[in-house]
Amino acid sequence: MAFIGDSRDRTIARGRPWRGTIDRLRARVRQWALQRQGTDPHLLQLQSGRIYILPTAAGMVFAVVVFTTLIGSMNYNNNMGFTLTFLLVSIAIVSIHHCHRNLTGVKIRFRGVKPVFAGEKLLFRFTLENENPRARWQLHFAWDGLSGFCVDLDPNSHASFEIPLQTTDRGILIPPRLQMHTCFPLGLFRAWAWINMDLQGIVYPAPAVRASIRFSGDSKDQQGGLSTDGLEDFTGLRDYQLGDPPRRIAWKALAHTGTLMIKEYRSGTAPQQWLDWDLLPPANTETKLSNLARLILDAKAGQTVFGLRLPGTEIPPAGGESQAHRCLGCLARFDEKTATAPT
Repeated sequence: MAFIGDSRDRTIARGRPWRGTIDRLRARVRQWALQRQGTDPHLLQLQSGRIYILPTAAGMVFAVVVFTTLIGSMNYNNNMGFTLTFLLVSIAIVSIHHCHRNLTGVKIRFRGVKPVFAGEKLLFRFTLENENPRARWQLHFAWDGLSGFCVDLDPNSHASFEIPLQTTDRGILIPPRLQMHTCFPLGLFRAWAWINMDLQGIVYPAPAVRASIRFSGDSKDQQGGLSTDGLEDFTGLRDYQLGDPPRRIAWKALAHTGTLMIKEYRSGTAPQQWLDWDLLPPANTETKLSNLARLILDAKAGQTVFGLRLPGTEIPPAGGESQAHRCLGCLARFDEKTATAPT
């Protein structure tokens, strides 16, 4: 625990102006790069004009060593010292060329992102394509300010990968810009490129463990499901139970297996119910959305036809995976202040 007046806090406070200056400088550089490059398409090929390169910490030490060698060679007029100095400089120049070329021409393709619930990780899917006969080594990918991973590309090949991004709240999540960099071949220089694609992911509300209410709806909407009399859709066989009508016995199955089985059918009308915001118990917005998310998942699992009513929005009843995602997406975008939930 820190206390006011602590010397450690005073030290940190003195350092804050420097950090603030550095942060402002970084923000200006990012804005300049964005204005210079603009928004990238979902299929991007890196060109040399947008690849930046600077020496690493190891490169700076290397430069000091080379400069010291040069001063010593000049001071003692040592030809072998000059030879070593020029050799080291040549290595550095070649390293610059290979480091920059390692990124030039690489294609990056965005392949989409699946929605997740709050608290889970969004996985942004990408594909790297190398159409060059040269291999690409030590390609690092990371969101701005976050840790990433490294991948190598063989000649004329491609690689698919996912970059995770942790979520905390529901809504539309716009990730930070993506950075691609390399320190190949010697680690003396770092070449990088900023990738400013128009990316976003949908984060659904985290579903409640158990919904506080059951489905609501008119009695006419509650009809359907498994039927003992409906003959529209055959659903399968089950074990015989005392009292089952003889006309439902699967005689062919009895002849083959010797076991009494009963044929089941599903009526043509599926259950239809409404999920209504106004019928939820009093609670804050996020709790209500969490309950609705649980009800939607239960409805999908039960193959129920359901609709969703929110302030300002109504989604007609339907069933299946697409209806569940449509309703969950509506919950993710819901804004109670404007009483709208765009579909």
